[in-house]
Amino acid sequence: MKNIGLVGLGFIGSMHLKAYHSLENCRVAAICTRSEVEDKEITDFFNGTFISDYDELLRRKDIDIIDICLPTFLHEEYIVKAARAGKHIICEKPLTLSLESAKRIFKEVQDHGVRLFVGHLLRFWPEYQTIKSYSESDQLKDIEIVHAQRLGQTPEWSDWFQHPEKSGGALFDLHIHDIDFISYLLGEAESVYAAGTKNKYGAWDHIMSTLTFKNNRKAFVEASHRMPNGYPFTMLFRAQAAQGTLEYRVAAGENIEQINHQQFVYYNDKTKSSIDIVDGDAFQNELSYFVQCLETNQENHVIPLEDVFYTLKLLKAIEASLKTGQKISLY
Repeated sequence: MKNIGLVGLGFIGSMHLKAYHSLENCRVAAICTRSEVEDKEITDFFNGTFISDYDELLRRKDIDIIDICLPTFLHEEYIVKAARAGKHIICEKPLTLSLESAKRIFKEVQDHGVRLFVGHLLRFWPEYQTIKSYSESDQLKDIEIVHAQRLGQTPEWSDWFQHPEKSGGALFDLHIHDIDFISYLLGEAESVYAAGTKNKYGAWDHIMSTLTFKNNRKAFVEASHRMPNGYPFTMLFRAQAAQGTLEYRVAAGENIEQINHQQFVYYNDKTKSSIDIVDGDAFQNELSYFVQCLETNQENHVIPLEDVFYTLKLLKAIEASLKTGQKISLY
């Protein structure tokens, strides 16, 4: 049984808390937040302690893991403090906003002998896990084209999402999901080209990226924080292979919690077959796996830190293309 110190109780922090409540290999022993917690959904089942001072949380001997669900621009500071306190760390994506910051974080973690896990959630999402398994089977093994979309409004629960120096905009908040999962499927990209728009603060809020991989495989990826109010949060992932096409579509409410419609279908020249929507929770899958890696001292094979760094490298290349209007080679 591992004791978790959860830092931050916004939308994602609340999702993590609910997921931990359903797991048997860990418990949230303390929540670090500066806000007064009045939500009865939380206070009715949480029997740990609330702490407002992060340093006090780090001094607690019973805390094994620090789970950081804070705005992106705070990640490096809080990870470094946790590493120096000898705590293992789970951090929400994106890890950080620059390659230099990622290198500093990795050095601190290595120097202090702790482990770091980064929450790239799609790799633990049941339907995306199914897409991955199809790509390793005869039904989808030779993927030629991928289309992905992730469209919605700027999150309203905090204005830090609108500022590029704090969140990285839709590029780092939304686009990162599909960019990471596509590289998980197709490997290293050879080049990227992107076009997009910015909000009034200078954050990229709508991005269209084309990625070229070996054997001339292509991915066309769109992300937006620019959709009008009332437009459903929308996800699409379509993988087209020589053997067939697999497509997953989701339409939700204003956020992914309120899924109104989803469709998961495999097509080939002979048949069209629906794939069952899996009854599983991605946050539970992710956090349970991270804790299990610590309990059993096993390697993190699903999202190793090398992959975290590579996804960040891809985002920075897309950002460079957005700024220059040029195709960016990754070699």
